[in-house]
Amino acid sequence: MATHVLWQADVADFSVWLKVFREDKPMREAAGIHDLHIWQDPEQRDHAVALFEIADLEKARDFFESEELAMHHERGGVAHIQIKVLTPA
Repeated sequence: MATHVLWQADVADFSVWLKVFREDKPMREAAGIHDLHIWQDPEQRDHAVALFEIADLEKARDFFESEELAMHHERGGVAHIQIKVLTPA
């Protein structure tokens, strides 16, 4: 069974973040991270939530901790990131 990552963050502007997020899809795919769902919190319009399926957990962790991703987060106005790894029970 697959491993998943639940990612949440506050963003300065959801539409700006979503544009950057979509542009970064090839970078995620190269790290074995597949987008499953993207949500916007209806009560906190600038709170983004994403669910990913992970092919290789270590490769994904390296990606989430990378300097390159940090620069993309800055460009997308991302703050207060929470990442939760979920494995099948």
